[in-house]
Amino acid sequence: MTRTRNRLAVCALALAIPAFVAGCGGDDSSDEDPATVLDETFNNDTAVTSGDLSLTASVSADGDQGGNFEFSLGGPFQGNSEDSAEIPQLDWEVSATGEGAGQSIDFSGGLVVTEDNAYVEYNGNAYEVGTEQFSQLRDQLESQAGSAGATDSGGTFEEQCASAIEQAGGDASACAEFDPASWITNESNEGTEDVGGTDTVHIAADADVEAMLTDIGTLASSVPGADSQGFDPTQLSAISSAVTDASINVYSGADDHVLRKLDANLTIDPSAVAPEGTAIPIENIQVSFGLEIGGLNEEQTIEAPSDAQPIDQLFGDLGLDSSALGGLDGALPGGTGSGSGDADAFQQCMQQATSAEEINACAAELQG
Repeated sequence: MTRTRNRLAVCALALAIPAFVAGCGGDDSSDEDPATVLDETFNNDTAVTSGDLSLTASVSADGDQGGNFEFSLGGPFQGNSEDSAEIPQLDWEVSATGEGAGQSIDFSGGLVVTEDNAYVEYNGNAYEVGTEQFSQLRDQLESQAGSAGATDSGGTFEEQCASAIEQAGGDASACAEFDPASWITNESNEGTEDVGGTDTVHIAADADVEAMLTDIGTLASSVPGADSQGFDPTQLSAISSAVTDASINVYSGADDHVLRKLDANLTIDPSAVAPEGTAIPIENIQVSFGLEIGGLNEEQTIEAPSDAQPIDQLFGDLGLDSSALGGLDGALPGGTGSGSGDADAFQQCMQQATSAEEINACAAELQG
């Protein structure tokens, strides 16, 4: 939990958020063939460069050791429709709450990215990364995205998948078999429904969990380092036997077949994959995921928070060494920062760090 809070500014920027949310995208008719709607929705090259994003996820478990967890992320974003390598402006709020196994979590924060700065919001206060530091990070991230071929905002799901995998150093050919539309079965057209002021075609269906997990496992295993981390894609498909119910609802723009909303729900029976005779303290697990984009491709206004303090102050309050932020440019793939240390060692160290002291120690890897 501490690690997540303290690295919000660095990690959110290092993710190199694309300048668009992939267009998953038509006749306006409730009589449209649902399979055709899904195919056009998930294989459309329409780019989504701005809007108001809402992501939610929740997990609840019943039983002697049950618990619950809820996560949300949302807010406006504004990208460049002519250059997808440009980091978008955004104003996103993040929250995570939950309890279980004697532990609890209650976190809220935010990230604001403007044209020339970035801000972390935590505990009701705003902290700025600083224009100079942000400029270095932005230039480095945009340069990497540009060299990877992200020069326009179009492209089908497969093309965008391939670009992302290539940037991660993986095998882009794995995206050829990655087809979200194939994960949906027993689809039906439920008619036209309003989503954020836009008419959408509502497709209700069941999810083919085995196909979904198999595809995700194949894609994940194509990224270098997956094997060394002990990742076995066959384990994912095996989990499908524990899913007793899986449903999905897709809301596709009636006029353009661009995804406006998606809801997915799973019910999992842990006893289905437990060794015979093992006592299971959890009876069932409910998992829900939701995504919605309002104001799609409409102009969004992003404003910097007022009275922002230097981010060094946040790091100090949390017991962190702010030099880790200063060396991030050198830690990025192809970075040109002044840090003379081992960037690979820094990244590995940060992945394994579980306390403020360990995160501080990682900064030494960048100091040579």
